[in-house]
Amino acid sequence: MSQNASEWRHVYVMDAETFKEIILSRYGDMYRVAYAIVRDSDDAQDVVQDAVTRLWAQRQELSGIESPDAYCMAAVRHLCIDLLRARRRRPAPVEEIDEESAVGYDSHSRVEYADSLSLAERMISTLPVSQQEVVRLRSHADCSVDEISTITGLTPANVRQLLSRARRRLKQFANNLL
Repeated sequence: MSQNASEWRHVYVMDAETFKEIILSRYGDMYRVAYAIVRDSDDAQDVVQDAVTRLWAQRQELSGIESPDAYCMAAVRHLCIDLLRARRRRPAPVEEIDEESAVGYDSHSRVEYADSLSLAERMISTLPVSQQEVVRLRSHADCSVDEISTITGLTPANVRQLLSRARRRLKQFANNLL
């Protein structure tokens, strides 16, 4: 058990300083996970802010938590899943091409690049939410299987299985397009 985890258990009333030290110190990691799942900077910031607000409201009950990292990431993950489910009910507009990613491309290549990104994102959005999440964490956030396991609460074997199934479905989807 890490030193932070043992400190966490002994906190009975979480004051603002302790909250900053334990929760807000993980803000960057929480954002990275949220962005990997929702693929939108504004939505990721909103999700993390909502998670932090909810954790602040629950600060009196947080004293028994063993792992602050896992707890924070689970809160972010659940809010991201809620957001993705809401998006699935109402389709979002196609993402704008990221100018930074398209540097060095002529206008025709930029259009092709944007189309490829759009197609890839549409293909990923056809997957079940759990598969979308692990694919985005693996490919967009460059998380390892162990990191994905910690973030999602799944076993590494389950993560590998979800990745394998997702890749198989994406390959079938791509083959049907050709």
